[in-house]
Amino acid sequence: MLEAIRKRSQGWFAKIILALITIPFALWGIDAYFSTGGGNEVIAEVGDSGITRQAYTDMLKEQADRMRQSMGTNFDPSMTESAEFREQVMQAMTEEEAMMQEALAAGLQVTDAQIASILQRLPPFQEDGKFSPERYKRVLAQRGFTPAYFEYQLRRDIVLDMLRQPVVAGALLSATSAELVTKIAGQRREVSWHEIRPAEVASQVNVADKDIQAYYDAHKTEHVEPEAVRVEYAILSLDEQAKSIELSEKDVQDFYAANAASLGPPEERSASHILIAAPQEDAGARKQAKAKAEALFAALQKAPASFADVAKRESQDEGSAAQGGSLGSFGRGMMVKPFEEAVFAMKPGEMRVVETEFGYHLIRLDGVQGKTPPLASVRSQIENELRRQQAQRQYAEAAENFSNIVYEQADSLKPAADALKLSIRTSEWMTRQGLPAEPFNSAKLLDAIFAADVIKSRQNVEPVEIGRESMVAARVIDHRPARQKPIAEVAADIRERLMAEQTASLAAKIGQSRIAELNQGNEPAGLGWSAFKVIGRQQPEGLDAKTVQAIMRADASRLPAYVGTPAPDGGYRIMRVTRVIEGAAGEPMLRAAVDNGLRQTYARADAVAQLELAKAAQKIEIKPGVLEKKQ
Repeated sequence: MLEAIRKRSQGWFAKIILALITIPFALWGIDAYFSTGGGNEVIAEVGDSGITRQAYTDMLKEQADRMRQSMGTNFDPSMTESAEFREQVMQAMTEEEAMMQEALAAGLQVTDAQIASILQRLPPFQEDGKFSPERYKRVLAQRGFTPAYFEYQLRRDIVLDMLRQPVVAGALLSATSAELVTKIAGQRREVSWHEIRPAEVASQVNVADKDIQAYYDAHKTEHVEPEAVRVEYAILSLDEQAKSIELSEKDVQDFYAANAASLGPPEERSASHILIAAPQEDAGARKQAKAKAEALFAALQKAPASFADVAKRESQDEGSAAQGGSLGSFGRGMMVKPFEEAVFAMKPGEMRVVETEFGYHLIRLDGVQGKTPPLASVRSQIENELRRQQAQRQYAEAAENFSNIVYEQADSLKPAADALKLSIRTSEWMTRQGLPAEPFNSAKLLDAIFAADVIKSRQNVEPVEIGRESMVAARVIDHRPARQKPIAEVAADIRERLMAEQTASLAAKIGQSRIAELNQGNEPAGLGWSAFKVIGRQQPEGLDAKTVQAIMRADASRLPAYVGTPAPDGGYRIMRVTRVIEGAAGEPMLRAAVDNGLRQTYARADAVAQLELAKAAQKIEIKPGVLEKKQ
């Protein structure tokens, strides 16, 4: 029964799930996103599901945070305030929900046992090669997830994958198309070229002062120095508070005595079972399965040593039946609830009949594993936990105190810093564009710092949360208003730009004129050509991609053929094609690459078609004005 999902968890499927763990994924799928509870206004409908304003607002923030993290100093908050960004987020939410509606309509679902089996095999959640519930919770907590949310999201992603995978995997490849593309991809061309270098034509270019003035007048926004500030700031962090907490030996000993069992490897139990399967909705089949399980139980009570033989013969869980019913060792959270509750309540050697959604299980507990670790091996773990617990108890009070002092003594951060033993730091000059490193990669903090009244008053900014357990207060100490740079300051840059543009334009004009002469059979005097090279899409021989593209697109029906391309240095190249070398359709490596590329292309097209069908099957309505408003 579980064997199929176990096999899938070893290969590509596990990689997909691992990607969700190692890279914080977008918050699709949480129940509140598609519900109308809590008084949330529904702003979009997908079939029978509603997307609330809160869900949409949360998603906008989540996507903005992901962009901020991935782009670093290149992130510009204005990108996430555009109508286009808001529209893309809403589109993604409605499309995903439309696909989910299709999956549910198709009856696709993932059981608790399947989720448990997958989690048990994911390396990020393992210690010493075995699933660790504590590590599982710890890894999720580090990424801001609860087990309930993560398992809900995992279940949703698996269901969507089950819907998409047959379509993607079923993409058909035409052998004729593959052969043709392979030939085209493998084709090479013999070329030589003549270069018109920028230095050759630069003397013919003259940028007048009036040209500079005209460019400046037409592009004034390009020459604005943005508003900038320098601030002093203080950060209140739970982690920093935890480091300063002193612990007594009694604290450590008491914690160890109370929690020793949970500090070591979690208790695991090994069990075997015989499954008599029956659909939940079939009362008759359930009754028969129960009777058979109880009959087998009665027989095994008399001959317990025959359990493995009976399991091989009678169990309908193919994966464990071959092992005499053995499920190996597992911890809490790895089996469906009724099964787990029974196993963890039994004594070694004991047998029970238990009902689950899969049918009736005749369970035998084979053993119990787990031991209490010595204090020395877990001391640092205990100390870290105690410090964090104490810091958490103190943090709320410290945060309130921090906020009050910052507000009440608004002319300086020193009183708050002294009271809470925080350091005051000073930033470099910064603007709203090109965000600096933390903590100023918070859009909320930047908005507060650049508020006109804060800049004018030089008073403290109300503390802003920059993480789950950290906040920062700041005060502007220097301000540089935005200004239009005078023409004298930017004239040299404009002159250089116009020189480059006009030089490239003149080089292209000369090149195109020479190509026209060459096509008429007249070669201009003094035209020098490079040595011949054989160029292909896979063998560019040092030429840039645009030049290679031009060479391969040149009409080779009449040779030599001539084509011109701008050179990367601002000059111009005249490319001469003198020979075409056809590619071989049977070249193994190239054919394999082409096949793979075409399959991916077809699969993407099929996936898009599937999505469009899913959207067409659901009535999607977005309330007027929602996307135009700043959420």
